[in-house]
Amino acid sequence: MTVKLSISVPDDVAAYLQSRGNASAAVTEAVRRVLPDARRARQRAAAHAFGEFLRSRTPEQADAARDLIESSNDIALRDAEW
Repeated sequence: MTVKLSISVPDDVAAYLQSRGNASAAVTEAVRRVLPDARRARQRAAAHAFGEFLRSRTPEQADAARDLIESSNDIALRDAEW
């Protein structure tokens, strides 16, 4: 599926795209090169935030979370034969 977009770009970018045979392909190629980097940056930021959250918990909070996870696993695995 494709979507038609109308965008404004600086003059130098417009000149480059006009020089290409297929401007849509040029834009798609450039954006796809950037997407993995942006995704990795979001993942790193999320991992950092989660690490900060884990470090800020008190021992009591960590124990309570561990108990909750173990209880949830026991419920989920009830009558399961492994």
